[in-house]
Amino acid sequence: MKTLLAALLLLAPLSVQAQSAPAQAPTGQAGQQDQVTRDGLWDARLKGGNYIVRCNSIIALSKHEYISDGVARVVEVNLTLNSAQIVRFYFLEPYKPETGSSTLSAGTQALEKAKGMFEQAAGRVSPELTTPKVVKNYPASTHAHTIEFVLKEETSLNSLFGSLERSFRTGQGRVWAEP
Repeated sequence: MKTLLAALLLLAPLSVQAQSAPAQAPTGQAGQQDQVTRDGLWDARLKGGNYIVRCNSIIALSKHEYISDGVARVVEVNLTLNSAQIVRFYFLEPYKPETGSSTLSAGTQALEKAKGMFEQAAGRVSPELTTPKVVKNYPASTHAHTIEFVLKEETSLNSLFGSLERSFRTGQGRVWAEP
């Protein structure tokens, strides 16, 4: 009986600690955080700002890929909410057509080289210059009532989508931080 009581006393602090420590969900990428919370809020901490939404306000979640104007490949995550607001998270990169055309190939190579030179020069001046930013042209912009965030890495967008999907399916809050 004394042995059982002693064992229970030793295990009690471990049980309390395990209940109070936040759970860490796997993200598949070191440095990214996707932490479960108990407040029912999905909280994104991005380089371009923060976004917080109540999990039970999410009506739909989508992820798709498209080519914009023949020059950019866009991978986009959309949140549909209980409001007029639409939330978009996206990654974009130069479009590289998979044709044998040497003209297209040369043009793509020239664009890639120019982009690399710009990023190299801008990085020497200020690292902030190479961080992608959302650009909106008002009043021509068709994204009224749209909140937009651009992510620099496609793997980060995939991780963000996984975190959102887990919150959407379970109703559990999470904090996701862009690396």
